[in-house]
Amino acid sequence: MKQLFILFCLAMPFGVMGQQSQTVSGRVTDKITQQTIVGATVIINSEAGLATFTDENGSFEIREVPVGRQTISVNYLGYQNYQSEGFVLNSAKAVYLEIELLESTIDLSEVVVSAGSNVNTPINELSVVSTRSFSADETDRIAASVNDPGRLALAYPGVAQGSDDNENDIIIRGNSSFGMMWRLEGIDIPNPNHFARPGTSGGGITVFSAQLLSRSDFSTGGMPAEYGNAISGVMDVHFRKGNMTDRQHRVKVGLLGIDLATEGPIKKGASSYLVNYRYSTLGILTNLGIYLVGERVTNEFQDLSFNVVLTANEKSRLSFFGLGGLSQEHYNPVAKISERDSTDASHWEDRIRDSNMGAVGTTYTRFINKKSYFKAAVALMGSQIEFYYDVLDQMDNRSNYHDERHNESRLVSSFTYNWKVTENFRVKTGLLYNYILNYDFYKKTIQRQDISNVLVENANLAINGSGSTSTIQYYVQGSQNLGSRTSLNVGGHFLYLPLNDTYSVEPRVSLRVRLNTQQTVSFAYGLYSKILPMAAYFYQVQDTVGSQIQTSYPNLGLPLIKSQHLVLSYDYATATGLRFSAEMYYQRLFNVPISGDSTDLYWMLNERSSFPETDVESGGKGENYGLDLAVEKFFSSKVFFLLTGSFFQSWFYPKDGNRYPTTFANDFVSALTLGREFSFKKDRTLQAGFRVLFNGGNRYTPLDEAASLISGTYVGDESQTNSARIPNYFRIDARIAYRFNRPNLAGNLSLDIQNVLNYKNPSGIGYSSDTHTLFFRNHTSGLVPVLAMQVDF
Repeated sequence: MKQLFILFCLAMPFGVMGQQSQTVSGRVTDKITQQTIVGATVIINSEAGLATFTDENGSFEIREVPVGRQTISVNYLGYQNYQSEGFVLNSAKAVYLEIELLESTIDLSEVVVSAGSNVNTPINELSVVSTRSFSADETDRIAASVNDPGRLALAYPGVAQGSDDNENDIIIRGNSSFGMMWRLEGIDIPNPNHFARPGTSGGGITVFSAQLLSRSDFSTGGMPAEYGNAISGVMDVHFRKGNMTDRQHRVKVGLLGIDLATEGPIKKGASSYLVNYRYSTLGILTNLGIYLVGERVTNEFQDLSFNVVLTANEKSRLSFFGLGGLSQEHYNPVAKISERDSTDASHWEDRIRDSNMGAVGTTYTRFINKKSYFKAAVALMGSQIEFYYDVLDQMDNRSNYHDERHNESRLVSSFTYNWKVTENFRVKTGLLYNYILNYDFYKKTIQRQDISNVLVENANLAINGSGSTSTIQYYVQGSQNLGSRTSLNVGGHFLYLPLNDTYSVEPRVSLRVRLNTQQTVSFAYGLYSKILPMAAYFYQVQDTVGSQIQTSYPNLGLPLIKSQHLVLSYDYATATGLRFSAEMYYQRLFNVPISGDSTDLYWMLNERSSFPETDVESGGKGENYGLDLAVEKFFSSKVFFLLTGSFFQSWFYPKDGNRYPTTFANDFVSALTLGREFSFKKDRTLQAGFRVLFNGGNRYTPLDEAASLISGTYVGDESQTNSARIPNYFRIDARIAYRFNRPNLAGNLSLDIQNVLNYKNPSGIGYSSDTHTLFFRNHTSGLVPVLAMQVDF
């Protein structure tokens, strides 16, 4: 670490150039109708006092804006004032902003301009509870987020760290990460993470760089009617437009690899492109003696993402987008046979895990009139997760003992119609059709004779299914303003899976009441459902009838998992950019797969990943309830902070009808995020910040000493299922970054440190057959430095 700090200091460039400036441009539209707003006042909130008006196309441009962190405000009669959070403007990269104004229902005499009051307001105006928007800047400036929305979410209320620091699973309010859904440009997409695992929404890091992100939404409950196939939360991601007037490029090189981006106009002022490529390997960190996964583990990933806007005018908008990622993780055996431990299975194993995904699509928006528009999106996408495990014998001969694949290709389409019927009533409806062109699920395991040999005759083909199917979703929602302070949203969602003819009809309702210009109370109720991991339907059982082998799929008819959400929210925002929020919530789960044996307490959502690999039924129930609290200061006066605390209970009910804590019943999660910027002469800025995570540990079942002594392996006391907790999780992350500006060149030298105290958090339990006791295993990474140099030109 000392060497890294010295390198960081020496790399800081110092210069004597004068004050630099840059251009801020953008477009202002009505949030509901997407119509351009002409004549809106746009103000750069700096000492320069720069301002302009939007033209006949709703566009604006302000030149000679001083570089550094700036904010912008937009005002127009009859609309709520818009106030941005601080964004970074550098000498090499102009900023283009898409700003949406929401029509005001408050009497003009009541309007108070509140600095930062619009910051982190959801992009989806019908998301009235448990939702906040986030920007690419947040994924950059929050310590150890490494431009990953999944890791950024750890700073938000109700979100817990997964069991492994190397993974970005989003554990929401005691739910498994399986319950969350990812959406890109209005289309549901497969798990968009490198090193993805089946039966989860997480992995190692997202396959798209945050440099492509426009402002996006993250929901942890009470979602509106347009979201389906999710029971815990939604990450609704949008790509930004490339620069419409100038070509701009970015190169980022660091300990994790390279990150390249380019953007610019195709036709000046009318169309643009934005492309990003990343390649990463852990080889540099490994050479520094830092092993994120293990000493004999190698992994690498690369991805490519793009967004191309071809037309953007008053009549229509057309764009093409895409993303694709390749990743592989390789667990190597000990190279020399003589050095392999006969009691350690990993010394003899050669394991490869591939995880690939991609999507390419187009969106088309047509404005029917000034009060309605139609939007269509179509995308071709695929995902591939494969495991191939070999074991080596004393002669280095290899035998496969685990062969598994989860492959899908899809053609997905989305159609949305938005109509502002009156000044106070609007309707939004849509259809989502997901045609799974081909699926291929396969899992075969072979029992070992001993630690380095397998019994080929004891092969178990647990999962085997291929073919095609589809899913259909339809929703409708209406929003009515009930006077100047109250809005009511009512809708419904329909989800159908033809594979087994199961469906769900889901009512959604929410209410928002503005008590005054600073305080808001909101309520939401909804029924939600989610399709099981597709491989779960193809667990197979083979029976011999006479001379015939008959195959059956006992889980094929399982219904959708369902969840009811009830959320009550209170929000208080001040004119100084401070915000306090509190949310009480209750979630009821049912139709959860469980074992049909009352002595077996299997409940699918206790798993951190995977799916049922046995004959199950759908009688499982569960409930989560708690309180989320947050105090936040939006980025102003060079400071921001976010303090969150969540206190909750999470229970499940298996076949025996008794209540037990779930694996993710941490009892509490908390986070403190703080950042400060220091400005110096010659357009130089030093940024420093940290994040503290302090959570209750995941649950485990205490040891059944007598049964474990007989079997020689860990056997849990099921009468005390999940009654014990792993020690509390504690981690401090830190960030320091130095920004500088030159004519047409800007740089950012940053050092993020995950787990700066190198605290070893236990991640699970193990059993010692020698002492017949449990011990806590450590699979967290310890201190991880991420040094990077970014140059814009």
